[in-house]
Amino acid sequence: MHSPVRRLLLWILLSLLFLLLSCSRQAEQNPVFRIQSGQNIKLLTTTDTHYLSPGLTDNGPAFSRFLAAGDGKQVTYSDETLNALEYDIGLQRPAAVIISGDLTHNGEKASHQDLAKHLQSIEQRTGTRVYVIPGNHDVQNPWARSFQGERQIPVDSVSPRAFRSIYGAFGYEEAVLSDKDSLSYLAAPSDDLWLLMLDTSQYRSNKKLGHPQLDGQLSASTLKWIDKCSRLAADHGAHMVAVMHHSLLDHSEFIQDGFTINNNKQVIETLVRSGITTVLSGHIHIQDIRKYSAEATDIYDIAESALSVYPHQYGVLNYSPADQTLDYSTSRLNVELWAKAAGNTDSNLLHFDAYSEEAFRKLSADRSYARLAQDSRYANYTSIRLQAMADVVGKLNEIYFAGTADSDLAAVLASEGYRLWQDAPASGLRSYVVGMAQLEQQDNHHLLVKLTGR
Repeated sequence: MHSPVRRLLLWILLSLLFLLLSCSRQAEQNPVFRIQSGQNIKLLTTTDTHYLSPGLTDNGPAFSRFLAAGDGKQVTYSDETLNALEYDIGLQRPAAVIISGDLTHNGEKASHQDLAKHLQSIEQRTGTRVYVIPGNHDVQNPWARSFQGERQIPVDSVSPRAFRSIYGAFGYEEAVLSDKDSLSYLAAPSDDLWLLMLDTSQYRSNKKLGHPQLDGQLSASTLKWIDKCSRLAADHGAHMVAVMHHSLLDHSEFIQDGFTINNNKQVIETLVRSGITTVLSGHIHIQDIRKYSAEATDIYDIAESALSVYPHQYGVLNYSPADQTLDYSTSRLNVELWAKAAGNTDSNLLHFDAYSEEAFRKLSADRSYARLAQDSRYANYTSIRLQAMADVVGKLNEIYFAGTADSDLAAVLASEGYRLWQDAPASGLRSYVVGMAQLEQQDNHHLLVKLTGR
């Protein structure tokens, strides 16, 4: 074959290859909807994974002290928790997985990178999509640390740009719309159901503050961007579910400041105007469902338990286009089932439910006992009575985080330990216990929402 002809054929082949690659990139940037109109869709929803890369700790004294001062996160088993989540996703077969912030323990770059590898494995092995947003711990966090021997050593965190890059495959690269002023984006896993992924965290002042800013807010420009998302969804006849790290509504009589989004009135107005009836949130680490009624419209905020903290549960959201409903329920993470299937020999993992529950309750009870033992107002109480009272605090906190007041609170209130609290001298801890005894006994694990027409 003559050289000019060969060169022509080569040029044609290269041109075809370039065209195929260009089409492939365009398809990745503007993917077709995964689920066509009229099809049911299942979403697995979780929050506050607080993943810590195992390479950042030697499990020595500094790390042990750090855990003892914490709130019960099982970060020692970060990899195992994500492996168990992948196992459950394989069993549940959701179309998409949503993680609503605090992906990492304290925003460590290495933790972000290793978590992204877990999420990539989930997508490749289960065929589901993963969508993430940051929480207040994830970006520009001055608390990013590794633990070596007796020392905590500062390590790199990530910028907003780096966050978007690391998690590009998990929502950002396939966004229908992206907000220029935050890490918020609009995703469309289905023709009928879209995800409004809202970045409510404030991290630009973290370095100056010396700690991650606790409270959250949506700027005026982002609220206008939500209106734009609403119009686009309405044009396509799609419903939207909002996902955010901070709470939309108050979920606690004790904890509100820094947890409920600052400008929640304006956010509620914007979401209601957008026809959104359901919000998924995290941050507060408790399982609790609240409703706000505005004229003829109800909007629900489902605050979900942290996956990293007992009882290690996640949500399952089923959308039915035929019934025009969202059906929400919770499920426990099957760590024990995964550990057995993986041939793991760690006793804590093989009996994870009991191990994690005891560790969580004991952490609260031990701190309460120490406070009571040092308080002169309780000097005439025996150690047995103090322990019974401390155990009540541990159990109440467990109920609080798990959202099981409707089934578990009555037994605690009937206990001898609680009777002792009723007759105890006034103190801050007593006020907390009495207040916790007033927890609303509602079902925080199931919700059926009727959607409005589009």
